[in-house]
Amino acid sequence: MTELAVTEEQFGAALMAAVRTGFGTVGLARIGPKLVRFDSSKSQAVIACRREMVEELEAAVALITSCDEVGVVPLVVQVSGTIKGLRGKRRMKGRY
Repeated sequence: MTELAVTEEQFGAALMAAVRTGFGTVGLARIGPKLVRFDSSKSQAVIACRREMVEELEAAVALITSCDEVGVVPLVVQVSGTIKGLRGKRRMKGRY
């Protein structure tokens, strides 16, 4: 079975669509998702949002099932209050 790579643009569009679908346009503005980093070779993304909206973002990520017809199953691996804090966790756990 051939593995299809997802691009940053595909994932970003799927993320925004999932947030808009789950929480509407106002929810999208309130959550304020931003794709900070995307590594297609490792299938990893770092997404920033407003601190008080983390749970809503996690729910929206769970709604993503495909990126331009490529099936995906995104998992939230780590949550941090700051990007700097996430980098510290990365050194300890080997992930980012």
